[in-house]
Formats: sequence, C-alpha cells, structure tokens
Amino acid sequence: MFLRGVNFSCSLIVLSMLSTTFAIFNETRSIPPRNNLPPWATNSNPWAQVALLAISCISLIFSVIIFYAYWKGGHQRAKKTTVYYTVFCICFFSFSIVMWAVGAGILHFSRANGNGQDVWGWACKDNKRSQLFSQDVKYGLICTLQVGRLPPFLHASTNNSRAGP
Repeated sequence: MFLRGVNFSCSLIVLSMLSTTFAIFNETRSIPPRNNLPPWATNSNPWAQVALLAISCISLIFSVIIFYAYWKGGHQRAKKTTVYYTVFCICFFSFSIVMWAVGAGILHFSRANGNGQDVWGWACKDNKRSQLFSQDVKYGLICTLQVGRLPPFLHASTNNSRAGP
C-alpha cells in the first residue's frame, strides 16, 4: 500500500509540474517577437513533455484503480488472494519503474538532441532573448520544473546556467 501511495504522489507531482510548464508555454508562445527574437523557437516541439504527461496520467489512473479496488474489496479480501496481489504488485511496480525510466530517457534525449529548440533547452538558455521576455515568460521556472523531474545523474550533464547540480 505504501508503494502505491508513493507512486500516486509522484504521478500527481509530475502532473502538476507538467501542467505548469504547459500553461506557461501555451500562454506565452503567441507573444509577438521583440528585436526579431521570438519568445519560443518557431518549431518548438513539446513531444517529450507530452510523453511524460501521458506516462504520468497512465500511472495516476492505475494508482486510482488500485486504490478503488482496495476500497471496494477491502484488505481482508486482499489477504485471501495474497499470491495474486503480490504478483500483481510486483508486475505493476516493475512496469512503473520501466515506464518512468523511459520517460526520463525521452526527456533527456529531447534535451540532448534538440539543439536548444525543445521546450527544455529553450527555457534553460540564458541569452538576450530570455532577457527581452523576462517580464512575460518565466524561463527560469520552466527550466527548473524540467530539470526537477530528472534524477541527478541525468541533469548533471546539461550545460546551461539555470540547471541545478
């Protein structure tokens, strides 16, 4: 039950971070250019964030279904079918680990190969464009939200001035 609670909480946290990222991105992408510099890359593709959003939603839905099953069936019923629940728990936990590892890999691949044109790379660039739009776009917040979702060994290799250690 503890692992399911942790999985639910992590999914909810990632979902809220992604919601903030998308809200800022969608609200500010139509700002007119300043000094011929757009607020976001013209071909910004948030596919990595969409993939993580899907993973987070799937994980959250599975967690809610499992909580509902516990609530409906009760802990006594779960005791009767311990073997089945244990096997299901191990399989679901393994699936969750693989799913989140794939999500982290997708986000890191997008950052490494996006040439700074992806949402994460664009938000973490500290240049004239970021200074021009600093009042309208919270690039630092978006950069922190993106980096905050990855384990330290993945974002330690990013080369930007806003990313944490």
